[in-house]
Amino acid sequence: MPLPRFPASPLVALLLACQPYTTRPSFGPLPSAAEAVVDLDVAKATTTLAEQLKSDSIPVSRVEPKDGYLETPWFSAATGQETTERVLGDSIVRVRGWVNAYGKERGSIRVETAVRPLANPSLPPRELDRQAPPENPAALRVARVLGDMARRYPVPGAEAPAAPTALVAPTPAPDSTTPAPKDSTAVAKPARPRPPGAK
Repeated sequence: MPLPRFPASPLVALLLACQPYTTRPSFGPLPSAAEAVVDLDVAKATTTLAEQLKSDSIPVSRVEPKDGYLETPWFSAATGQETTERVLGDSIVRVRGWVNAYGKERGSIRVETAVRPLANPSLPPRELDRQAPPENPAALRVARVLGDMARRYPVPGAEAPAAPTALVAPTPAPDSTTPAPKDSTAVAKPARPRPPGAK
């Protein structure tokens, strides 16, 4: 004889729905987020990343080592100070970091530096986030931190990370007012003889 079924209590259903299985947000990093792989487990990589970011003026305010997640409030990209100004443009940013397991006791790090170039009240806030340009001061600091961590905790057999393009000083362009050097290998053409009677 089958057991009778009773409708679930609304309170019980609400409690079950609110059980937090992870402290991460429901979304992942932006597609162009900075990346690095380190020879650290998820928890250690997360705490080390938070410490390194803080030491480079990235005001990390939340760290979840077990879930491999960290974030900052919105802050000034130039000063690293939290701000209450309107979030619009490239001067105010927010950094979020995700660390996933990569093989045995290794961490794959992705860190976004989000900006909101446009305002659109009809869209959810997350849909307005974009990855900051590479030359953004906060994005440069994030890239530097990830590069330093990858070199400090290298994965055996992996190549050392290359410096981000924006961190490499561009080669100065030649001065267009300076005449180009003559080609020493060029052969001078003989002058044509003038016809008889030509003046």
